[in-house]
Amino acid sequence: MVGLMFSLGIWQLDRAAQKEKLSQERHSVQPIRLSGQWAAQQTLYVDNRQMNGKQGFFVVTPLVISSAEYVLVERGWISRDFMDRKKLQPIQTPTAAISIDVRQLTDPVPPAVFAKESVMEYPIVQFIDLGYMAKILPDKVYKGMVRQLGDASEGLKRDWYEPASGVEKHYGYALQWFAMSATVLGLYLWFQWIKPKLTKQI
Repeated sequence: MVGLMFSLGIWQLDRAAQKEKLSQERHSVQPIRLSGQWAAQQTLYVDNRQMNGKQGFFVVTPLVISSAEYVLVERGWISRDFMDRKKLQPIQTPTAAISIDVRQLTDPVPPAVFAKESVMEYPIVQFIDLGYMAKILPDKVYKGMVRQLGDASEGLKRDWYEPASGVEKHYGYALQWFAMSATVLGLYLWFQWIKPKLTKQI
């Protein structure tokens, strides 16, 4: 039991080290500079997204980076109108070629629990569906998803939330396992060695 609980404590420390490494790698990634032209007509508003504790939409617009390629850009956040869900806050989308700083995101994956039940209310959506994007941009090849960086502009806020690494939880669990291991070891020494010796002396 002592060895098992001590091993679990070591495992938790290892998990914390892995997450710290991933967090450092995430923060060390340099922004990418992308140039292209917005496909403004295909802008989507992803519902039920928060920023600074407020409910609203993430605004996602395809950026055409070549004659046959585009990336999806999470441009920023706008608040929602609680009286009329379909009333969208105005944003500005330049028509000329632009250059922006971005950070790579993982490809969007529709949540299984909503994928079959969700109804598209274009341009308001519950999630980004790459199959749907392929239909509205049939002559372009999807090259990934990115998040636009920088200060608020064009009616969009960009106070992006950085998810916590969770290393504190693993350190806490490790401390608990080490404490239980020490407790079991102490009880074993007391009942098997120390107490019998004291009893014999008496």
